[in-house]
Amino acid sequence: MVSPGQQGGKSAFPSRPSSLRTVQARLARALREDWDYRKGRIFGSMCTQPLPWAERLAQPFATANTGNPGLCPGTVRLEEELMAWLLDLFHAPSFGAGGTVVTGGTEGNITALWIARNVSGLREVVVPRSAHFSVAKALDLLSLKPRWAKTSPDGVVRVEEVRRLVSSRTAAVIAMAGSTELGAVDPIPELSEWLEPRGVRLHVDAAFGGFILPFLREIKGTDLPFDFKLPGVTSLSVDPHKMGGAPIPSGALLLRNWEEAQSIMTDSPYLSTPRSIGLFGTRPSRNVASTYAAIAMMGRTGYVRQLRRALQLTHRIAEEGRRLGIPAVREPSLNLVVLQHPNPQQVQLEMLRRGWDISAIREPRGLRFVVMPHVTAASVKEMLIDLTTVVRSKRRQRFPS
Repeated sequence: MVSPGQQGGKSAFPSRPSSLRTVQARLARALREDWDYRKGRIFGSMCTQPLPWAERLAQPFATANTGNPGLCPGTVRLEEELMAWLLDLFHAPSFGAGGTVVTGGTEGNITALWIARNVSGLREVVVPRSAHFSVAKALDLLSLKPRWAKTSPDGVVRVEEVRRLVSSRTAAVIAMAGSTELGAVDPIPELSEWLEPRGVRLHVDAAFGGFILPFLREIKGTDLPFDFKLPGVTSLSVDPHKMGGAPIPSGALLLRNWEEAQSIMTDSPYLSTPRSIGLFGTRPSRNVASTYAAIAMMGRTGYVRQLRRALQLTHRIAEEGRRLGIPAVREPSLNLVVLQHPNPQQVQLEMLRRGWDISAIREPRGLRFVVMPHVTAASVKEMLIDLTTVVRSKRRQRFPS
């Protein structure tokens, strides 16, 4: 959100139509000021350049609204097919499970906790300290009380903490499948095993890891269980606009028991269906079409190939970090690595001056690199040259910690 003051002055609403050339020029100027994923210099974002054909194929769907499904039955069937793919990918049961396209992890997490509150009638949520900030938004919007669970030094929630915090007032427990800061995957099998017999809901935030974890077995020979294969997992959110290749915004919320979605339905008598589900009344069909196109064009082999390359580059950054004396906080299991550094903000600022976007995190102190599909071997090599120069320079200057 931007206020007029932030824009640097007042601008009057247009009194007359502008020419196409004028509008094109203004938009082009704005675009030139934005960072471009295609240059391979963005290491601080979990978003990426989408598959170009996914954008193009979805453009004709821009005017359709799946919030009024009677007007777009073809897109509704497309969404049903897309949900079937995702439910299969995440090992949902054959009967009773369901899902819906959302705008991303924030909407997915808010909706999951909305359902948890309404189904359980309870108002406490056990949340790992590593949770995405969207969970804090959900707690505030839904008047839910957080019980914050401590994490280990490598960023995973402590199971004993969850056990201590769960009570008869617990509506749900949140678990991370690829945390935003460290790329950590919580011990979801242990959480599932303990929560399921107690009837406590377990929501998995797989916004980042959802299009990574299912493909690890082909690369590493092992996997990290996190989805509906575990009987305690009741809901899962995932962002295809991250490693899935779909344009922004694209997300999905999946439920083990789709009937629970009835708990958040509202009357919509003037639309083509009498009841509406979800946070938004207007649901852009373009999200459905672009996500469908991206997954169809990638397939499992495409995602495995993409992930193998990203992991190789991630480990290359980790190896260079060890050589520089700034080892990784944790051995990267996903395509994200954090290198320990006493003054990450100083390094981040200097790298920004050199044209690199990297993240600095405070706890633990470190430099965060996310190796998304737009990152190339060439851009990693060039970035590491600058990183080596900056780290050694800062070390000589002996900045205080």
